Amino acid sequence: MATRNPQSAIPAAAVVCAAGSSSRMGGKVRKPYLILQGKPVLVWTLQALGKVRGLQQIVIVTRPEDRGMAQRTARRARLPRRVRLDFADGGARRQDSVLNGLRATLPACELVLIHDAARPFPSQTAMAEACAQARAVGAAILACRVKDTVKRETSSPVTRHSSPVIDETVPRAGLWLAHTPQVFRRQLILGLFERLAREAPDREVTDDAAVCELYRQPVALVESPATNLKITRPEDIALAKAYLKARVV
Repeated sequence: MATRNPQSAIPAAAVVCAAGSSSRMGGKVRKPYLILQGKPVLVWTLQALGKVRGLQQIVIVTRPEDRGMAQRTARRARLPRRVRLDFADGGARRQDSVLNGLRATLPACELVLIHDAARPFPSQTAMAEACAQARAVGAAILACRVKDTVKRETSSPVTRHSSPVIDETVPRAGLWLAHTPQVFRRQLILGLFERLAREAPDREVTDDAAVCELYRQPVALVESPATNLKITRPEDIALAKAYLKARVV
């Protein structure tokens, strides 16, 4: 039986999470549709994913009322013809949205990249390494080492009206900030999400790798540059524009 050339592209799908509330951004326009240098954030995101070698499909997970806007926006990305575009409905929680997206991915895809729609500048080098690591280990995420001093607050403020008070300094050695995309063998992550929904439907996880951690599946860490920012607050748009102007993304 023929084996795949290790240098050949790995067939992959991407699930793009675009169903969030955007509550921290404020305003009437959700984060994926904010304009950044003349293009919606989602367009930048899709164009970056479209450059991943071996990518065969993108599934955009949206609120049902946003489906038309997502379709119009995705057309502006002018994705390569090899990339099939599909859509799935968002759920009550992020993990529900991701599961809906995973169920819509093509079985022929060996890997799946799960990515935030509002993270427009993922590194091509880091994504390629994450795909390679996920193929070898089963799971890998882009992440950034913690550089700042980390403080944990106490649960007992000095007064009822005071700001939070420091309880302790947390050693930052070995700490990482999780980014996306997070990359997995498709069958593995779909099976784990299905298992979580079946065995612990009330348990909430804040990112996809946490499902692997729950079931003791190793996850590789791939260093991601700080430019892989997530558009969350208004000042992030200004920072993203500065990155583009400086041509560092």
